[in-house]
Amino acid sequence: MIDITIDWEWALGIVGSLILIAWKGSARLSALETSMEWVKSTLNDLKVAVDNAPRQVFGVGSPIDLKPVGMKWLIDSGLKGYIDSNKDQLLDRCEVKKSTNPYEVQKYVFAMLDALEFAAEVDDRVKKFAYEQGTTLAILRRVGAIYLRNLCLERFVMKQEGIDPREAAGQ
Repeated sequence: MIDITIDWEWALGIVGSLILIAWKGSARLSALETSMEWVKSTLNDLKVAVDNAPRQVFGVGSPIDLKPVGMKWLIDSGLKGYIDSNKDQLLDRCEVKKSTNPYEVQKYVFAMLDALEFAAEVDDRVKKFAYEQGTTLAILRRVGAIYLRNLCLERFVMKQEGIDPREAAGQ
């Protein structure tokens, strides 16, 4: 028979260490479980890729650009007015990508406009327009992002040729 004797200090240290390890481990797992931003981004990209509206408003070729219907939606939804009235502020946010390439600028602008919180009246107008057109907010935000991307490329004196067709199509 083997007897192991441990003083209370050692037992407390061992139990405390085990509790600390379990607590730290659960915090990391909890952060992973609650961080769903990547799922949201993936679903948003899928909505843009699956919806029929892209073919009508901005097509799927590269470099991606707005078709006449897309320009009409941009104006009628109020997004063009919003972007134009906040043009300097939005373009200043894009300055971080000035020394990159058109693909990186496009990627940045698309993500920025996907996450942008509009003022209540603009948000309401865009949602009503999306409902009336039978489209999604993701499609309308992409329409606005293409317009803003063009403004950025123009400001940075870049050409659209460096954009990957798969990314341009939202795939």
